[in-house]
Order: sequence, then C-alpha cells, then structure tokens
Amino acid sequence: MAAWDRDTPWRQGHVLTNESSVALGVVRADDVGSALAVVISHDCDLAQGPETEPSIEIIVARRVEAANGNFTHAKNSRRLHLECAVDGVTTYLDIRAQGKAEIKKAALADHAPNASVVVKPEDRSVLQRWLAARYRRAAFPDEFERRLDDTGVSKRIAKILEPLGKHLVAVFFDVDAGVEQDRKGPEDLYVLRIDLLYSTEDDPAAALEAAEKAAASIAAAFRERCFDAATGWKWIELVGCEPISDEAMTYAMSTQLKRWNMDYLSLRADPPAEPMQE
Repeated sequence: MAAWDRDTPWRQGHVLTNESSVALGVVRADDVGSALAVVISHDCDLAQGPETEPSIEIIVARRVEAANGNFTHAKNSRRLHLECAVDGVTTYLDIRAQGKAEIKKAALADHAPNASVVVKPEDRSVLQRWLAARYRRAAFPDEFERRLDDTGVSKRIAKILEPLGKHLVAVFFDVDAGVEQDRKGPEDLYVLRIDLLYSTEDDPAAALEAAEKAAASIAAAFRERCFDAATGWKWIELVGCEPISDEAMTYAMSTQLKRWNMDYLSLRADPPAEPMQE
C-alpha cells in the first residue's frame, strides 16, 4: 500500500475514476458513468499527512447535459451546476450539498485522479465559492422573505434569471440600507435595491445586454405585484435594479451588500406565517 505524503497528485477539483469510486464505496456500480466523485478538500489539507488530516472530503455529482442558470456561479448554496470537460467534451456536474462524503487518505493513496475529467481553474474557483457560501450566505428578515414569496416575486425573479447562465455572476440585495427592521402591514415597506453582477469574462456586451433586460423584467415584476396605481407601493418598494460588471464592483461594495441565493433561508426557524392580509 502506498504512503500518503506532500507529493500526492490529488488536488481540489480532481475527480475519481469510475473504478476508484466503486472500489472505495462512494459510487454504486450501476451509477458508473452518470455519477462522479469530486475532491473538495483544500489543497493544503490534502498535502497534510494522515496523522494530521486522516480523511479527505469528496462530493458525489451527477452529469447533466445542460446547466440551469439558477445553479451556475454559486447562486444557489445547496446546488451547483459546475462546468468541466470529460474526454475533451464540455459537460456539467450537478452537485448537491447533501452529496458529501469522506475517504480515508490511506485508502485513496493507491488511486490516481481521473485524467479524462478536467475542471478548469476558473471553475474550481466557482466550486470554492459555492462551498464557502454554505457557511457564510446572507440571511434576510423572515417578514421580508415571506413578502417575496407571498407576492410571487421570488419565483418571478428565479424564472427571469434562469436563462442568463454564465452572463450573471451574482444577485445582491440591499434591504433597508442594511438596517434590520420589523415591518407590519402593506404600507410598512421594506425598501429594496438590487444589483445584478454580470460577467465580463467571455462576452461583456452580451452579458450587459442580458443583465439590462433582466433588470427591466425584475422591475416590472415588482411593479406588477407590489405597486398599485391608486395607492402606490405596498409590502416592498423597489427603488432600483441595476446591472454592474464584475470589474466595477469594489471590495467595499461586496462587503456592504448581501448576496441573494435562490434558496435563501430566514434568520429564524419559526413556523410558516399566515398568508399576507391587506
């Protein structure tokens, strides 16, 4: 049996071969080909000896032909569609948070990474952001979330953003300028500003155009569901929805704004509230 040392060929984002996955018990034989085990332990932890870090973390993913835009770029903290190349052909891995498992380094030492599956550095960065988002994602007030759901705006936003795919990197919400407040009744408004962070990596012009169209559609959804021509705004007032490039967003902005995930959680695990009443 080979010894595990700092010269291990394993790195974060590497994938086990089908034979290794079955032999190590992380993928069933009848799932070979559709399921892949991806190493998610950090490179520094992989370099440590078994006496310090006895196990590595992996996550079992499933291959999908096309990516859902709501699951790319770590927009959803429970599910990720990650681009990779299998035998040189672009494909996507459907990764879910509950698919994590551990393998003892002593057992993995005799196995080599799957050379036919490649995760590019930029996609590995997406994987890292997604793993981190599980523990640092923003939480919004229960009442704000309830209003998004009960008005139907949250579903409309998800539908609008789904086709954007690689164009949209993240969605940021600024609720009440970051001040947490209890709101009661339709006239006691949450004030919301949305920033759509778009990618300049591949086609900045196309990404900007897509983000502008999405921003206009989101604004229309809020006006349809949260605005009355006779009485004005109710529940949530959208004061702005603007595209911003990933090159223009400053570090200070990123720390002040809260990233909105498609599976956002509330601050408290209270029973579901009653439907909103006028």
